[in-house]
Amino acid sequence: MHTTSLTLLDRLRSPRDGDAWNRFVHLYSAGMYSWVRGHGFRHDDAADLVQDVFTTLVQKLQDFEHTRGGSFRAWLWTVTRNKCREYARRRRPVPVPEEAFADLAGDAGGDVSAEEFRRELMRRVAAVLESEFPPTVWRAFWAHVVEEKPASLVATEQGINIWAVYTAKARVLARLNEELADLAED
Repeated sequence: MHTTSLTLLDRLRSPRDGDAWNRFVHLYSAGMYSWVRGHGFRHDDAADLVQDVFTTLVQKLQDFEHTRGGSFRAWLWTVTRNKCREYARRRRPVPVPEEAFADLAGDAGGDVSAEEFRRELMRRVAAVLESEFPPTVWRAFWAHVVEEKPASLVATEQGINIWAVYTAKARVLARLNEELADLAED
């Protein structure tokens, strides 16, 4: 990844040039992955971030102008670093204002069953975790696990392969387990 072919960059300006994009992904994905991992992200988060960078490149590569002072790698590094920052900001805990608890101000002595509590907790955790995953991953997980659709049907409906469904399920469940690990004793 020391130099970038200007011919390849010109070809990439056309999102329909599949060969150019395949070559570019083959050449740059490992380096971008290393950059992202160097920021401290886990494997699955790093892989998602690299995909986000490629998506951004498809949209913004038209704006890149190669000049003597600026290199493509520096620009790519900046785009990657900004995606890492965006992702980190999305994952930061947000302070909850007091007004958010207004709907809970009912009878403090009310009897809430353990099952109702568990369902409400899962609903709220799922709402928070959904933003941590690309929409395709979340939809595949939701359809397969929550709606209990067969993986083959989910794959067909979403236009992905069956292993993508199983991977989505594993990733989201691992994150749910991580989030809820301290509640297991309850």
